[in-house]
Amino acid sequence: MMRSVIMALAGLSVVVAIASCGKQAQLQRPAPMWGAKAKAEYSAQKRAQAENATNAAEANRVIGPQSPALRPYTNPGPAYEDPIPGSLPNPGAPNPNTQPPQ
Repeated sequence: MMRSVIMALAGLSVVVAIASCGKQAQLQRPAPMWGAKAKAEYSAQKRAQAENATNAAEANRVIGPQSPALRPYTNPGPAYEDPIPGSLPNPGAPNPNTQPPQ
């Protein structure tokens, strides 16, 4: 009795292991092995699918502004030359917003 339960559990575990090895995406049809017409139709279908995927990707691409004036936070110069927003242009100079003591 115990041996049959162990064999049943072992068989069940093998079945579960084999069943979980399947592909989780859409299955793809393999290319035909014979027939020039079938091979030509298959290659035409693959080209059409690739073209549709390319067109869909191009349609979803966002094109940003083309003028540098429309992109105020981008500067092609080196980063060390860019001023920090909100800081003084020359940190060593006196602050023009304050008045000297009298």
